[in-house]
Amino acid sequence: MNILMVALHYHDYTRAIADEFERMGHTVSVYDIQPRSLAWKALSTLSRPMWEKALHRHHAAILRAEKDKTYDLVLFIQVHQLRPAELDGFRDAFPGARFALYNWDSIDNHDYRPYADRFDDIYTFDQGDAAKYGYKYLPLFCLRQFQFEEDPREAPKGVYFVGNLVKIPRYLMIAEFRDYCEQRGIEFKTHLATTPPVKAALVKAGHVPRGLASGPIAKEDFIAMMKSVSATFDFANHHQTGYTMRVIENLCARRKIITSNAGVKRESFYSPDRFHVFEEGDGFEGVEEFLDMPLAEPERMFPEYHVQTFAKHLIDGTSHPNPQT
Repeated sequence: MNILMVALHYHDYTRAIADEFERMGHTVSVYDIQPRSLAWKALSTLSRPMWEKALHRHHAAILRAEKDKTYDLVLFIQVHQLRPAELDGFRDAFPGARFALYNWDSIDNHDYRPYADRFDDIYTFDQGDAAKYGYKYLPLFCLRQFQFEEDPREAPKGVYFVGNLVKIPRYLMIAEFRDYCEQRGIEFKTHLATTPPVKAALVKAGHVPRGLASGPIAKEDFIAMMKSVSATFDFANHHQTGYTMRVIENLCARRKIITSNAGVKRESFYSPDRFHVFEEGDGFEGVEEFLDMPLAEPERMFPEYHVQTFAKHLIDGTSHPNPQT
């Protein structure tokens, strides 16, 4: 199968999906739907109209480079960056291809509904959006590098958090959980990356930024941090019912998960020894006892959420059962 993949290049995740397609024997051409190099970011800051024109020239260049080729699958990961007419150009260029869209953002964050009638298959990680609009439910995935073979029971008691800071509520929740852990002698490791504008917003809101990083964590440091403790802390940046990448990665890495997303209780992978769901304002009641509770099935690795399975769903047009339906 020949695949054209136009996707937001986010950390290693986009490339990992393409790699899985290639491992299956497919041929893949990959393009970034929204370049985010320093030059592009500078242009966006200096002149949004000029940035938008450059972005649409970029999309036109992709189409010019590929329009004379034949594809069986045209896969978009995100699409709101395109004008509808630009997407029509892709459909006209590849009339025999199956067009699929995957969204790892909720509609509240990026509304892709105006493009829906141009796709044969629409997938979303957000179970609420999938249930409401009839889209296919496909949660995020665990990269091969986090599919640990080590016995999770050997990991010392403790919690870690790795992620980006976009919205202030995430910072405040992590700070509150840090205080909880410090008061009880629970180890809590973090790598919370953010940008100068977000730091400035914190200061403007009356907070003294603490424990923030200026860039992403190195891959080997991320793996080492995950292996060094028994659990992770999860609190999303955005309003969504879909699970963050951390939830799925840690599920497959066989770490315990402390999360604010109550949707996990409806999932087949849920068990009270593996997940603790907290609510804002509950003081993290029960977390310490949860960390002391052993995993009932420590050998379970959840291959249905591995990137290998995720890629196969996209190829086959299949998806996960939606617990909301």
